[in-house]
Amino acid sequence: MLIFILQMVVMISLGAILYIFARVLPRIDDTAIQEITSRVSFHKIVGYLEVMDEWFASLFQKFLRRVHVLILKLDNVVGEKLNRFKKNGTEKHTPFTLEKEEKKGEDKE
Repeated sequence: MLIFILQMVVMISLGAILYIFARVLPRIDDTAIQEITSRVSFHKIVGYLEVMDEWFASLFQKFLRRVHVLILKLDNVVGEKLNRFKKNGTEKHTPFTLEKEEKKGEDKE
C-alpha cells in the first residue's frame, strides 16, 4: 500500500510540473529564435546537417544488418552444437532412474 501511495504522489507531482510548464510556455517569445536564425545562415547549416543525418542513418542501418546476420549465424552454430550434444548424449548414456537402484538394493539383502 505504501508503494501505491508513493507512486500516486510521484504521478501527481509530474502532473503539476507539466501543468506549470504548459502555463509558462505561451509566454516564450518567438522573436529571440528569429534573431538567432537571421544572424547565422541557418538554411545552409540545415542542409549539411540533413546530409550528415542521412549518412549516419545509412551507416547505422548497415551496422544493424551486419549485427543481425551475425546473430543469425551464431544462432545456427549454437543450434548445431545442441543437436550434436543431443545425439551424442543419448547414444552413450542411459537416463538415471531410481528403480534400478532400488532393485540393486533389494538384491543385496
